[in-house]
Amino acid sequence: MNKYGELCPADARPDLRFDLPGLDYPARMNVAEVLLEGAIDAGWGGRTAYFHRDETIDYRALRAAVHRHAAALRALGVAPGDRVVVRIADTPVLVYVLLAAHAVGAVPIPTYVQLRADDLAYRIEDSGARFAVASAGLLDEMEAAVAATPGVTLAVADGEAGGRFPALGALLPAAPPRADYHDSHAEDLTLILYTSGSTGRPKGTCHCHRDLIAAADSYWKHCVGPTENDVIGGPPSVPFALGYGLSVVFPARFGSAAVLEPDKSVEASLAAIERHGVTLFTAVVSYYRLMAAALDRARVGSLRRSMTGGEPLLPETESLWREASGMTLEQFIGTTETFHCFVSSSEPGGPARSGTMGRAAPGYEVAVLDPETLAPMADGERGLMAVRGCTGTVYWRNEERQRELVRDGWNVFPDVVTRDAGGYFRYVGRHDDMIVSAGYNISPIEVETALLRHEAVLECACVPAPDPAGVRGAVVKAYVVAAPGHAVGGGLAGALQAHVKATAPPYMYPRAIDFLDTLPKTVNGKVLRSELRARAAAGG
Repeated sequence: MNKYGELCPADARPDLRFDLPGLDYPARMNVAEVLLEGAIDAGWGGRTAYFHRDETIDYRALRAAVHRHAAALRALGVAPGDRVVVRIADTPVLVYVLLAAHAVGAVPIPTYVQLRADDLAYRIEDSGARFAVASAGLLDEMEAAVAATPGVTLAVADGEAGGRFPALGALLPAAPPRADYHDSHAEDLTLILYTSGSTGRPKGTCHCHRDLIAAADSYWKHCVGPTENDVIGGPPSVPFALGYGLSVVFPARFGSAAVLEPDKSVEASLAAIERHGVTLFTAVVSYYRLMAAALDRARVGSLRRSMTGGEPLLPETESLWREASGMTLEQFIGTTETFHCFVSSSEPGGPARSGTMGRAAPGYEVAVLDPETLAPMADGERGLMAVRGCTGTVYWRNEERQRELVRDGWNVFPDVVTRDAGGYFRYVGRHDDMIVSAGYNISPIEVETALLRHEAVLECACVPAPDPAGVRGAVVKAYVVAAPGHAVGGGLAGALQAHVKATAPPYMYPRAIDFLDTLPKTVNGKVLRSELRARAAAGG
């Protein structure tokens, strides 16, 4: 299936640009072949590709393992174009299965290990998958999902399942077979990633062989500046687009190493940085707040870049991390739809510019458009972020959503941003998160920034809520997680309201505040604002 041809309606096709030197790809390419054979041809066979606890895997061993797993998938019956739903923790076996699926021309669909049977069944049915692969320790929910979706073959990736399902281990050839890559078109579908569901039902996003390589050759190459001595680490899971780039595509493209660690705790990340000499670390913003609280600078001495995205970086978090680590948090923004990042503050030749998401990554053009007319906005004016470049949005069999997002060739996202005269972007909030109260358009991010300046606030999120007085169409409601040692209640709520009035425009202050033990979040760590909006609308 051709991503931009067969899967995308002609009147809602993204305008692709390949004017950046190095993005002139051949019409036929297989991403697994480009990565694995490219690493060997570059002389990196003996270099470390992955660290996994006590295990070290070089590129030569990686290539051999992938081809053995490709042979096992073929023996299972997996054919070019078949969708394969995968449920394996972030371990070497996951990478072997994913790259093997690419190699045989199949379409892997990696899933978060936290998903339940209903979530897995939804992905199987929605994608039309004929195969599912799960590790022995994660069979429970997948087995239930497959039982609800007849016609799907479930295989065990590692270990045994008492003979109930075929085991890939039994299908692996004793010796690595010869390299055998499916002759794929550069635009053939090779990966489906589902959105996190933070704003509604997860949607399948389509990615072709060329997309994965182009993301590496644009953002990662020109903004991060990777070297053969870099070690990539951080908690983003492989099924997350960010994690797929960091753990599967980017290391092999540039001869770096990556850490595969299923334990996503702060302590596990700090231990991995120390143990493996991680140089490039990535996490969502809220994760850095937790790291800063537990940080000993000596443990992160190997880092040369600490990068963040996925949710707004508020000044308080940026300062907190700088004080704890001595490093600047480098921002980026990207989407699952475009596979990876298209705006970044990281610059290989110097430090990141603080307080900004950065500029358009080479290979991409980013504009600010009027939400109603989609006309270009002047510098400093708020508008929707629109992107075009070497990757583009194509949804899996969702023409309605496709036409909503792709306009005149631009990928138009519901993120409100501003751009200054130097081309630097700043995030305001999601268009559908903006709170209209008494005629004011209030960014929840600005209210949250003010709240986080108070010592009693550990985390917070603001959403619109009905006005109890019936005077305004909506009021700002804040959900707050109090910092340790601070008692919650009316007294604290009043103090926080007074604090916002004193440090921000008074009309922004939250007229309602609820205290929670934790904020609801996706498996990626992003706040589930849709859940909080629904809760506020119901009076909770």
